[in-house]
Amino acid sequence: MEFHAVICCGKGGGLSPLSMTRETGIPKALLPIGNKPMIEYVLEWCDKAPFGTVSVVGDSESNVEITSVVEAYKTKRPKNIHSHINIVKFDGDATGGILSEFIEKANHSNLIFLPCDFVTDLPPQVLIEEFRNRNDEDIAMSVHYHNKFESIDKKNLTNYYTVYSDDDHLLDIYAKDSVEASKFLEIRTQMIWRYPNSNVSTKLLDSFIYFFSTEAINAVQEETEDYKTKSLTKILRDLARRSWRHSKPKGTVSLLNLPSQCTFVRADNLPAYMEANRYIMRLKAKAQQQPPQAKEKGAATIGADSVVGENTTLGERTSVKKTVVGKHAKIGKRVRLTGSVILDGVQLEDDVVLENCIVGKGAIIHAKSKLVNCNIEGSYSVSKGSNIKGETLTNLFIEGQEESSSESESDSEDYDSYEDDFEDDFEDDGLFER
Repeated sequence: MEFHAVICCGKGGGLSPLSMTRETGIPKALLPIGNKPMIEYVLEWCDKAPFGTVSVVGDSESNVEITSVVEAYKTKRPKNIHSHINIVKFDGDATGGILSEFIEKANHSNLIFLPCDFVTDLPPQVLIEEFRNRNDEDIAMSVHYHNKFESIDKKNLTNYYTVYSDDDHLLDIYAKDSVEASKFLEIRTQMIWRYPNSNVSTKLLDSFIYFFSTEAINAVQEETEDYKTKSLTKILRDLARRSWRHSKPKGTVSLLNLPSQCTFVRADNLPAYMEANRYIMRLKAKAQQQPPQAKEKGAATIGADSVVGENTTLGERTSVKKTVVGKHAKIGKRVRLTGSVILDGVQLEDDVVLENCIVGKGAIIHAKSKLVNCNIEGSYSVSKGSNIKGETLTNLFIEGQEESSSESESDSEDYDSYEDDFEDDFEDDGLFER
């Protein structure tokens, strides 16, 4: 087996209050994009690649639900797909622990780590061939991309100072908050000496797609005793630093910037999650070439760029545009939905207006309410006649949780994202002794 893909399913701190960071939430990997669990897009992407094994890693809390969805997906796969999909439970805090879990299972395969939340039209073969054709000194590869969705505010993206060479090798990563707090970017002399034409970018976004060769795995084991407590991103950064920290040549990490012709989005925060849904709806509208059909007078209108789940009812004169409506929802009369995502089991009473809203599973919005740019937690009840703009509505929980409110949720740590600031943990080895 040349490649073993590992899909990391985190808790989804950036997707609160929809994810399991809240009691009413659902596992991040199962949040729907275009009424399909987001992990299915990653599994479909993996099925296009020559992966011998695909492992889906989630914690104990979400394991049963994720297993159910993955097993159902396996029954729908084309019969000519022979890669093995398995489920792995992992309750640690750092993705370095996930690497440890698979080092012995790799069986001399290259490990590819993937997030559970990306949608792309780029075939996996592009990345695989780039890795296969890497330079002899490259032992790992980190994939980066640029945000192509203007509606995703850059403040919602995790930007870092990414340092790379003019021949596209990753050299270092610095936390943006740390740099801005100190008012300067501290770059080591060793790096400038070895790579005088280095580039620094704050626009490159980490896709969390990492290729580890067997040489990279051996280097991690030999040189990083505490790798099990680090994130994969820090481990990759440490590997990248080897190219300029030591007097003797060490293996390097190549940096692949995805081509501008492709679309890539990580649905790891609410604005990006909204855009991922809209992107899938645009693809649906382009594929649907049937002419508009006549409808009964007073019947609900569903745009070509929208989708409505099974067992969902729509009242008379209801309009659905650029919106995803989940299963088992009850939508009243004269409801107007524009650019929104409505999860399963939601109830919208008569004359409700939603614009650019995300409504969690089982929420209820009472009659004559108008919400614009709002995020509503699952099972939340919006009072009749409410007029709310730009708020996050969350439930009251007894055990020390916040009161039902209209406030922004802070992102909790998620083991498929960067962890803390990148500490300055250099150990000079006498490369430039004086």
